Amino acid sequence: MYELTEIKSDLTTQYQIMLSEVSSYFPVIAKATRNYNKTQSQFMDNMLTLNQPTELRSLRQILAEINKSKMALDEAYFKIQKKKIRIKQKQRKLKIEKDGLECELLAISIAELESQITNTMGYVEGAIRKISAYMSQYQNILDYLGKDEITEEDFEADEERYHIMKVFEQALCAARSRGGVIDEGNHIYFYQIGISGAAAQLEVIAFLQLEEQMLIENKISTHKNTWDWMHAMADKYSGCAKKFAEKKHMILLSEKALYKGA
Repeated sequence: MYELTEIKSDLTTQYQIMLSEVSSYFPVIAKATRNYNKTQSQFMDNMLTLNQPTELRSLRQILAEINKSKMALDEAYFKIQKKKIRIKQKQRKLKIEKDGLECELLAISIAELESQITNTMGYVEGAIRKISAYMSQYQNILDYLGKDEITEEDFEADEERYHIMKVFEQALCAARSRGGVIDEGNHIYFYQIGISGAAAQLEVIAFLQLEEQMLIENKISTHKNTWDWMHAMADKYSGCAKKFAEKKHMILLSEKALYKGA
């Protein structure tokens, strides 16, 4: 395996001394780096990536993130395996090579491949930890729902509620920065899922007025208040999409198109 100290002879005395100090500390750095060998923290995964208003949408996002990480692991695995074979090929050639310089080049190539494998393994370990964390969250949500698994029918049945909550969440955020007025994009979203934009505007204004009253009373509106309001909106407007679909001579769900399992 290549060691950083092997380039010592190519350096001046000043840098040889610095290199010795750096090399002695590299094991500490390598160990600490393992904490960061992943795309982002569990906090970001849980609070930003999994920022979904319904449990089933969170499950879907978790599965998407796990599959993405699994694909990256598969790619890394095959790259590592190919590098290991190339190392064996070079080692076999090294045993019979007579030219001294060619032997040196082969040894360097082997060390380079080994270093690449070591570096890649750090990110492989990070990806494995990421998948493990997502699996824990997946099981936590299933436990909360009291289910062993989620079917496509479960997911489809949850979709209207998800979109109602999501559009009200977005509309509220937009209204906060627009003097209480919902933006055009979310008005279009409301229309697409069968909710009157005028009715939605009144709902948002009423919630903002409630928050304002709480502030007057020296109370702080919490995340729970917003969350409860979004759920109340889902309860109130569930069924609007079905009615709108019927006006377009459509159905929201085709039973024969659902995945039934192997």
